[in-house]
Amino acid sequence: MGACGVEGSYEIRDVTEADLPEFVRSLREGAYRGCNVTMPYKAVLAGRCDRLEGDARVLGVVNTITVEERSLIGANTDALGFQQAMELEGLAPQPGFAALVLGAGGAATAVCLALARWEASLVSLVTRRPEAVRSIAERLAGVVEVTGVAWEPDALVPLLDGLGLVVNATPAGLSQLPLHPRALPASCTVADVRYRPAPVDVVSAARAAGLKASDGREMLVQQGLLSFRRWTGLEAPAPVARRALAEALG
Repeated sequence: MGACGVEGSYEIRDVTEADLPEFVRSLREGAYRGCNVTMPYKAVLAGRCDRLEGDARVLGVVNTITVEERSLIGANTDALGFQQAMELEGLAPQPGFAALVLGAGGAATAVCLALARWEASLVSLVTRRPEAVRSIAERLAGVVEVTGVAWEPDALVPLLDGLGLVVNATPAGLSQLPLHPRALPASCTVADVRYRPAPVDVVSAARAAGLKASDGREMLVQQGLLSFRRWTGLEAPAPVARRALAEALG
């Protein structure tokens, strides 16, 4: 805020389910310019918004709400934040690539949307929940085609040759995944949406195997910049945001 000459603060609110009606009322009445939303309320608060914009309409969940004349406008910065981070780091894949996404939750759905914008030829979701894959496929129908793969090492072997990108979109660490980066082709890039604990083990293992890799820190920065722009109409200085995040994460 201070770097842009804007008066205000960014506060963490621990809101229970019982608190939600009062919190939504306070938003409408102008207690806040807006807010970010984390799990488990991304879908619930999408339903409380007066209008969804951009990716929020596609994904059906919000992580950013802006208050405009007592109306709540919902947005989602996950896909664009991931996309911008990878492009800034020079890791965006070329059109026609095949991708493997570990997970089938909200982060994985957003990643699939970003992959569609990069014109992925094949997106495989690795999960223990086939029903989640069906839900994502239905939500992204007409945007990108996704298929499900079992969370088993043997099931992944036929997909490894020619992979252009692997994304860990789960909270799981390296030891819990059905895939190790050293099994990937040399041309494959690895991304992990996690940013702590640092260094992120999947990213470290990928780099040790000679692969290009990135963790979720820059994605978080980009998401913060996108939210700030929605709330203020201003462009926050990215270097300041990166320093602040580094200090916060230690």
